[in-house]
Amino acid sequence: MKRDPLKGRITAVMVACMMVAGAIGARAVYVQLIGDKRLEDLAKKQFKSRVFVRPRRGVIFDRSGEPIAVNLETKSVAVNPLKIRSRKTIARLLSKATGVSYTKIIEKLREKREFSWIKRHITESEYEHMRKWQLVDSGIETGVWIVKESKRVYPHGTLASHVLGDVNLDSEGLEGMELWENDRLRGKVVQVKTEKDALGRPIFMDAVAAQHVKDGDNLTLTIDASLQFAVEQELKALVVKHSARGGSVIVMNAVTGEILAMANEPTFDPNVRGTSPSRRRNRAVTDGYEPGSTFKPILLSIALLNGWHLTDRVWGERGSFVVQGKRISEAESHEKFEWLNLKRLIQVSSNIGAAKLALRLGADRFAAGLKYFGFGSKINIGFPGEISGVVPPRRAWQPLTLANIGFGQGVLVTPVQMIRAYAAFANGGWLVQPRLAMSQSGGPPRRVLSQRVTDEVVEALKTTTEKGGTGTKAAIEGYRVAGKTGTAQTVDPATGRYSNAVYNASFIGFPVGVEPRIVIYTNLEGPRGVYYASETAAPLFRSVLVAAINRFGLPGAVPLASAGLPEINDKLKTSLAKVIPHPEPGSATGKPSELAWVSTSDNGTVVWKMPKLRGLDFREAVRKLSGHDFRIETHGFGVVKAQSPDEGSVISDGGLVRLTMGEP
Repeated sequence: MKRDPLKGRITAVMVACMMVAGAIGARAVYVQLIGDKRLEDLAKKQFKSRVFVRPRRGVIFDRSGEPIAVNLETKSVAVNPLKIRSRKTIARLLSKATGVSYTKIIEKLREKREFSWIKRHITESEYEHMRKWQLVDSGIETGVWIVKESKRVYPHGTLASHVLGDVNLDSEGLEGMELWENDRLRGKVVQVKTEKDALGRPIFMDAVAAQHVKDGDNLTLTIDASLQFAVEQELKALVVKHSARGGSVIVMNAVTGEILAMANEPTFDPNVRGTSPSRRRNRAVTDGYEPGSTFKPILLSIALLNGWHLTDRVWGERGSFVVQGKRISEAESHEKFEWLNLKRLIQVSSNIGAAKLALRLGADRFAAGLKYFGFGSKINIGFPGEISGVVPPRRAWQPLTLANIGFGQGVLVTPVQMIRAYAAFANGGWLVQPRLAMSQSGGPPRRVLSQRVTDEVVEALKTTTEKGGTGTKAAIEGYRVAGKTGTAQTVDPATGRYSNAVYNASFIGFPVGVEPRIVIYTNLEGPRGVYYASETAAPLFRSVLVAAINRFGLPGAVPLASAGLPEINDKLKTSLAKVIPHPEPGSATGKPSELAWVSTSDNGTVVWKMPKLRGLDFREAVRKLSGHDFRIETHGFGVVKAQSPDEGSVISDGGLVRLTMGEP
């Protein structure tokens, strides 16, 4: 019988199919019952991963409990490129919703990875557009989702921006105190294992590991927000008035070293990303300059330490003095002084008089005195980017070097170095440690001047603001102001020589016999037109002193337009109310507390009894402790759950208070 070839082929195909099915079945049984290491690894790679769980960053407060750096919940857009099919459609819709370019998005969607950010911290309007076009919730496409994050917000905008600094998108400090205290503020970040759904989104997290996440600690600055705002307003007004390149102001407690205000122009808003590094730099700490005549009181104090007196005289050379072939002149060509006692030298700010005094003092004693004051070394203020300044090595000092440094040229100092030196004049001769955070230890002050020397320096500095002095526009009726003007030449980067067009104008001083003892540094860089410090920096000093008088309720307060704090927009105010407790209407902040006095030691240290703080929110606790220069550390959020020292224990002025916060 003839065989059917078609039937044979069908039979062969069927046998082959059965063999393939059998092989697949056997493989499936093997995988299910025995397992395949390669496939297991692939599955783990697909559905398991590790993620970083970031805690809530600590809030930054001013000294009276005003929140000046906080966190708000926000949304970000992410995608899993491997799950997206209609790339062009999704890219077009995401671009319209978020404002990110179509080209940039399509590039991300072509990546061979499971996760990619499209835009961090989107606005509510952008989120609503995504919902409108069904990019979230039900979704027209898998692989697009919204991630809830925490965003750093600075509710007062530019206020104290150079002190605060800023953070990156992951809330890691980039500049300022945000960077310096980053480890403390950021808390403990934990890496945990997660399992993902089909879209690549985390659906399970290792809860035990996640429990090790620790929220960041709060940070209280020494800055007074209200004074800071007034200082910034006054600085900006003078920079604009004199068309200056920029400027800096520092207000410091001369006894404790606490920085009450620190401002720079130009400023920046840390809420706005992309600001150039030059604008974010805190010039009061990171930049050096030649101080000019504000350095003459430093020379005077060193001379007085070495046995000189205010009545001692130097010859003024009638306006022209040659040292090593270089002519030294007075700031004003018509000034032709003859004999000058040291007090008069400071009052009229004689360059030749200072040069002659420095030469007679000698390089060894002058150099040793500058080192004694800390010039040429960092003061360790606790802030990133601080520089040490430059004092030429003693072996390089020629007579011309000595003469120039005598009137503040040829030496590089920082604003914080200068204000610390003047604080010693204001507080009776003690070199204190400037600080920006209440938790920072200032360290013990170091006596650098005797009371006699301090009194004589202050006596000379007071003549500057009196009739015949260079700083009369720094004076305020009803107060005795001690201080010094300085107008210094700057080096032209193009030529490497001193410029006759750009000057630094500064004034440093303090009100005499006023508590708290404050010292103020003011500087304008490159004022145009009238550039002398007597006409620029001295009036700025006066405005800042008026602001300080008003803020601290000193006798003779003068009305000032720029009082209070900048307004926060209503939308942000509503959001902040959810995360930051505010005082009741009409309550005061920053007023002295009424702690029970215990004793006063022989050296003047006052001991107090700790009040009950448990149950109070942070601002209430700070108000209760205010007025005693306590250093305050906080941990957590909410109300006070534990305090150290405990209620009823004793604590000295300037002591450390630790507060543990928790849910009410």
